[in-house]
Amino acid sequence: MADDEDQSSKTEDPTSRKLDKLKEDGNVPTSREVNHVFALIGILMVVGLAGPYTMKSLGDLFISIIANAGSIRLEERSSIGVVLFHSGLSTIIALMPILLVMLVLGYVGGIIQNGPVFSSKPITPNLEKISIVAGFKRLFSLKSLAEFLKSLAKFVVIGIALALVVKADLPHIYSLAQTGVGSALMATKNLLLVLVGVALLLMVFLAGADLIFQRMQFTKQHMMSRRELKDEVKETEGDPYVKQRQRQIRADRARQRMMSSVPEADVVVTNPTHYAVALRYKPDDGDAAPTVVAKGTDLMALRIREVATEHNVPLYEDPPLARQLYAEVDIDEPIPLQLYEVVAKVISFVHELKARKNR
Repeated sequence: MADDEDQSSKTEDPTSRKLDKLKEDGNVPTSREVNHVFALIGILMVVGLAGPYTMKSLGDLFISIIANAGSIRLEERSSIGVVLFHSGLSTIIALMPILLVMLVLGYVGGIIQNGPVFSSKPITPNLEKISIVAGFKRLFSLKSLAEFLKSLAKFVVIGIALALVVKADLPHIYSLAQTGVGSALMATKNLLLVLVGVALLLMVFLAGADLIFQRMQFTKQHMMSRRELKDEVKETEGDPYVKQRQRQIRADRARQRMMSSVPEADVVVTNPTHYAVALRYKPDDGDAAPTVVAKGTDLMALRIREVATEHNVPLYEDPPLARQLYAEVDIDEPIPLQLYEVVAKVISFVHELKARKNR
């Protein structure tokens, strides 16, 4: 029941991060039919290009056996073994191009489906894989039954198609008994090309359907719950609560640094209540232009005015200028050139005010 509830909660498609992890473990949606298609393409290539060499090698082997049939003595077991060994070795050598190309193109089929997959996990010994109980469960599972029925249907369809091709060519096949070995081998090669071509056409359609099916099954198997999505976000981006707390701490520290700069300001331009911008202009300390050292709205503006009053920093009421400074100039940045004239009047007023107080 718990497993059913857990499975029913998995309603979200797997994320790219989860898919990457699965790929690192060698767990990717793979259609064997696609690999078989590339293997068949390899057979066509080899039979078409290296066919004459292969057929000649096999023909020479058969001719040699037939020509020496009267001189080969098979009375002893050792003689039979020698004949079988040399015949088998010659056959393998003749078929080696086909086998190699099938192997390489079968691997290429896997790369085309999922890209290069480098993982030793699929071949790492696993007790569950060699467990008899687990093996029986896999053997008699619905997935195994579906794979069996799919393979059976594939062989039936392709078998019927190839049987129809052979049946249509039976008169020609019967006539090969009246021809030489070379002609028979060439006719066999041509028939093999036709059979492989027909099988390849059918396999392309079957492989396309199977690839779509395998990917749908893979996605369904690795669906994620909303909780898993949240946990993944926490792993990749951090806990949202912690991140919010960190942002709050950084903002508090920035406000503290800003408020500590208010006593050093020369003037605070106000709205008078909604905006407050503290300006500092000390040419002797390297200020090339008046610089915004603190700014804020509403409660923050009130706090800036309070600190300024506590440290005898003059307040200058100019609502348009206060709003413009707040909107256009960041903290610790000098004012723009177009505000020089307006701010210069403010600074001059402040200096005159200080001069009157000092008299």
